[in-house]
Amino acid sequence: MLLSQDCQIFCEKMWYNRLQFISYGFERNRIKKRGKIQMKKKKKILLAIAGALLVLMIAAYAANALHFSRHFYSGTTINGIDSTELTAEEVKEKLAQKTEEYVLNLVGMDGTSENISAEQIGLAFKDDKEVDQLLEDQNSWLWIGEVFTDKEHELQVSVSYDEASLEAAINGLQCMQEGNYTPPQDAAVGDTENGYTIVPEVEGNQLDRDKLLETVKSAIDCGQTEVNLSDSGCYLKPSVYQDDEALNARVNQLNQLVSANLTMDFGSGRTETVNGALLKTWVTQDENGNDIIDSAKITEYVSSLAAKYNTKGATRTFRTSSGSTVQVSGGDYGWLMDETTTAQNLSSAIAAGTQGTFEVTYTNSARSRETNDIGNSYVEISIDQQTMWCYVDGELLVETPVVTGDVSNGTETPRGSVWKVKGKTTDYTMTGKINPATGEPSYTAHVNYWIPYSEDLTIGLHDLTTRSAFGGDIYLTNGSHGCVNTPLEAVRQIYEVVSYGFPVIVY
Repeated sequence: MLLSQDCQIFCEKMWYNRLQFISYGFERNRIKKRGKIQMKKKKKILLAIAGALLVLMIAAYAANALHFSRHFYSGTTINGIDSTELTAEEVKEKLAQKTEEYVLNLVGMDGTSENISAEQIGLAFKDDKEVDQLLEDQNSWLWIGEVFTDKEHELQVSVSYDEASLEAAINGLQCMQEGNYTPPQDAAVGDTENGYTIVPEVEGNQLDRDKLLETVKSAIDCGQTEVNLSDSGCYLKPSVYQDDEALNARVNQLNQLVSANLTMDFGSGRTETVNGALLKTWVTQDENGNDIIDSAKITEYVSSLAAKYNTKGATRTFRTSSGSTVQVSGGDYGWLMDETTTAQNLSSAIAAGTQGTFEVTYTNSARSRETNDIGNSYVEISIDQQTMWCYVDGELLVETPVVTGDVSNGTETPRGSVWKVKGKTTDYTMTGKINPATGEPSYTAHVNYWIPYSEDLTIGLHDLTTRSAFGGDIYLTNGSHGCVNTPLEAVRQIYEVVSYGFPVIVY
């Protein structure tokens, strides 16, 4: 029975617990269902709020996009102008103001500068819609990413100016005034004492007006505020520099042309030199522009030497054995330059750049190259004294009376000149002029020594054994046919020492 009660109690408890459990389940489901309903309500509210916020944000974004379709972004700089939040028109106003304040600084090669202002040239801003295009290119719908970044723009804005005023401004620059600049000079051939060298170019500081005008216009159009005139190539430049190949080649050629150094010795310390200093005065150019030595100058020079140093036929002052002085001129003794040959030889020596002595060529020569070209070996004949002297190296070898040409019959011995011995011979038969009527010579005479000295070989020194007396006034009425009759022993001594070219002075 007791067990039955316990079982009953146990069963009641189990049933009660089961009822409790079922009841709890129903309550739990009820609560859970109510929570779901509340969550749905919250989500709807949140979605409504989010939608409203999104609409507001879109509206705000669109409003800013609209704003930045008419205004430049923050941090925008245009040609150095802070254009933050400015409209295109406002930027144009600032550009126009900046244009009116424009000054172009021109910096010269020496560092000095001059200015050209907007006022001088009537410079004004010209609206060619560059700013409008820039604003249009600004994508306003991307403002959220662009508004916080700096944006620098350099526009080549259009400007206008008065061309004439600009040219006047350039013409008025101090650096353009004559006297304030040095023109460039080409490297050129220069002189040295005996030749040529290269004179370096002079850069100068003269501006190329056309280039300067072009550069200034470009700078104004681009809005530049400074131009370095050197860097911009505004200065005139030499066209030939010292390293120019053609110039150097010409200088080398010229120096070769005048490289000869020739010395001519005319005795008694008299010399003439042909060197670079003289040759430079003879340089000329041929028809093709080539540098040459003018052959005419060489000919002229040789002619001047001949006029200066030729002594054949020249007047000389001669000191006689008696101590007096006489003037003698004419005859064939003395120096006579072969001008043609000398000029040719001199031209060749110059072309070869010869250094040293140069021998002049003569067609007639004397025994001495000194000023007194007679020297101290000569035959002296005085017509008036009817005396002859012969000197050898300054020593008197012979002094003898003579008989000269007959005055009475007009066969006088020529006097007042200097001749040269043309040769000598012994055992010689002299003959006079042929008589046309008889065909016979006017005279014949045998001589032991014959020493002719006249140009035609008809007058000379000789013995005449048929003559017993010499000197005095014999020559006045019984003189020779023009020769100088000399005692045999005297003429023999003279014959032994004279040779071709020995001087004979007759006065």
